[in-house]
Amino acid sequence: MVTILEENNNTGSSKSSEETFNVFSLIDRKNTPQRTETPEEKAESAAEEEQLNIVRKRKGQKNRGKSKSRKNAMLQFSPESEEDAPEAEVQKESLQESSMTAENVSPAAEVKPKPKKEKKKKKTFPALEAPKVKTVTEGKKIKAEKKEEKEEEELYVMSPEEEAKLVKLAEYIITSWDVAVDRIEVIQGGQMALVWKIHTPNGPVCLKRIHRPEKKALFSINAQNYLAEKGGRVPGIIRNKNDMLFTKQGPFLFVLYDWIEGGVFDLAVDPDLEVVMKGLAEFHLWSEGYHPPEGIPVFKKLGRWPNHYIKRCQQMESWKLIAQSTPDNPFSQLYIQEIDYFIKQGRETLERLMNSKYVPWIEQQSANPTLCHQDYGAGNTVLGQDGKIWVIDLDTVSYDLPIRDLRKMIIPLLDTTGEWDEARFQLMMNAYESVNPLTDEQKEVMYIDMLFPYEMYDIAREKFVRKTDMLPEELAQAFEYERIKEAHLNSMIKSGQ
Repeated sequence: MVTILEENNNTGSSKSSEETFNVFSLIDRKNTPQRTETPEEKAESAAEEEQLNIVRKRKGQKNRGKSKSRKNAMLQFSPESEEDAPEAEVQKESLQESSMTAENVSPAAEVKPKPKKEKKKKKTFPALEAPKVKTVTEGKKIKAEKKEEKEEEELYVMSPEEEAKLVKLAEYIITSWDVAVDRIEVIQGGQMALVWKIHTPNGPVCLKRIHRPEKKALFSINAQNYLAEKGGRVPGIIRNKNDMLFTKQGPFLFVLYDWIEGGVFDLAVDPDLEVVMKGLAEFHLWSEGYHPPEGIPVFKKLGRWPNHYIKRCQQMESWKLIAQSTPDNPFSQLYIQEIDYFIKQGRETLERLMNSKYVPWIEQQSANPTLCHQDYGAGNTVLGQDGKIWVIDLDTVSYDLPIRDLRKMIIPLLDTTGEWDEARFQLMMNAYESVNPLTDEQKEVMYIDMLFPYEMYDIAREKFVRKTDMLPEELAQAFEYERIKEAHLNSMIKSGQ
């Protein structure tokens, strides 16, 4: 029997979970244990609570500071999605507490590159009486401009001194392996995850400092080793001198992988998109049967979708208070006008999920779970020199239904034109199912999950949690896309496609 845990309400919403979510009559609440939030969820809730307190006290103070997510610019590794953000702050604190030096342990403590600060430009908006959705062309232009701005913000250039320290760190760490080193190249720095290309007489290998908490890292490291030994096209892990899959230094785990040379995929090109979707299906099939070694904690999201829906609905409700504190802001005006519809949609999605075959599928998967990559896409796939697709950066893998990866691939890709591209949707589904077919009931569960307003939620979260300057046109376009998506998905559910 699968137990579905209820998410704690730390968002400051004035409504109780019982009042807001009537569908909990479907769950045995009496026997439902209280769910303990993860560190990242606690940090997120604390940030939101702080904002709500500011609103309640009517101090009129502006929250200073801007949280920035860094997008991995390198092909080999990229950070996980916002939905499953790593506990980087915990690792940062651990690093600061440890007294590592080049002489006694490692130069890890010296590696503290700071991002360049840019002055935040204030944007002025005209009064917004009746927000209008921009045309498809205008919407695409806005997205392109925002993407360029974000890439400029995230671009980090290491100084020669910082790069030298990272090379020194790698020189120390690589001594744990029986590897002859010709030279060391820094591939990724300035983030919690560090990547080096180690050139050896036998070809390059990849050294990486894992950016995940140790318990989660151990799960993913052993999972990758299982897939590689099983014949899956993922980078193999090279054991160190102690015959271990990793070397621990301070709070961090370092892993040495095979280096995969190859090209990138362009998801705007149909043949590339088909290969990537087939690669995802293969990855799910490879992962069947993986169980971590004894003593390794299990990282899973099986049965937790209801918790995710509940928390997001609570957050969208709480953000109304923040929006009401800035009534003259066009983004806030639009959010207040439209958000109730989408909160209602989120609650209805939860009810439909609980009435679907979701729970029976969870029970079935519990015996033989599937690994979800959780950050699958063009940035974490490589067209190898053997002409086949390779899957890289498995740091975020967890047990879950395979359709989680499908949803996270399909929905963002379709949100590029302001319209539902049925042909593109079918191309992705057909490519995946040509390798790993889904039953009609399983597809219905996926369609229901896709109904949740994830894209709109992400836009609002950027504005109200990350304090990113977001245009009202972006929110209007997200609202429109969610409505278009809802109509098409409901049609498919009704027709049993």
